[in-house]
Amino acid sequence: MGVYDLSASESEGCAAARMWHVACAALAAPAPDDAWQQIVDTSPPDAVWHSLRNCVAYQAGVWQNLLAKGVQDVGQPAAFMMAIVLRHTPSEITVRLLADLLQKHPQSQELTAYILALLTDDEAARCGGCAGACSRYGRELALRDLQLFGDCELAVLAASREEYDAHAKLVRAEYSKLTHHNYVELRIKVLNQFSQIPKLFHTQEFECFEAAARENIEREICTLREHLLTGRAD
Repeated sequence: MGVYDLSASESEGCAAARMWHVACAALAAPAPDDAWQQIVDTSPPDAVWHSLRNCVAYQAGVWQNLLAKGVQDVGQPAAFMMAIVLRHTPSEITVRLLADLLQKHPQSQELTAYILALLTDDEAARCGGCAGACSRYGRELALRDLQLFGDCELAVLAASREEYDAHAKLVRAEYSKLTHHNYVELRIKVLNQFSQIPKLFHTQEFECFEAAARENIEREICTLREHLLTGRAD
């Protein structure tokens, strides 16, 4: 079993909706159903993996599993969950939704800054620092929170073989307009970039998944290279 069961995320497309409503309830945000519908309506129409049903639901499941196992929560739990759900929502929609949902909250500015930092600065954690996030958004965002958010996003790389292969098929379906040859070349390039990162995961909670993630990456690279050599497309 991997970090989270991918098949569960596919069959339980409402996982993202549940997390959204839990977060909104904790923040006393008005009209969460209307906001959720806007998120659904503005989801990229051609997204297959990077969607509420798959990618977002998977990350929501990863985070909920960690909390259930007793992992220490983040500084702003509800805002963190809200950011997970908003991960692939267009930025202009996100900003407008946060303004509407948090306008009456006593920590409106801090919560908005925290969410936007997670959504826009998670790459800073990959560089081992949080200067960008801290300078722009103050002290509301701890480095651990930033890194946990990034680790949740990469968690699918450490899924079981079956779950990872299902993820890879969804990614391929998302780029169905590319020829098989072009897709394979681009996918190998992306996977090689992952394999060259010294540390895929940056938090203690995820460090145990490093080996599994690298094994999956290398296995897919080998399979795709075989496709290039043989012309296979399965």
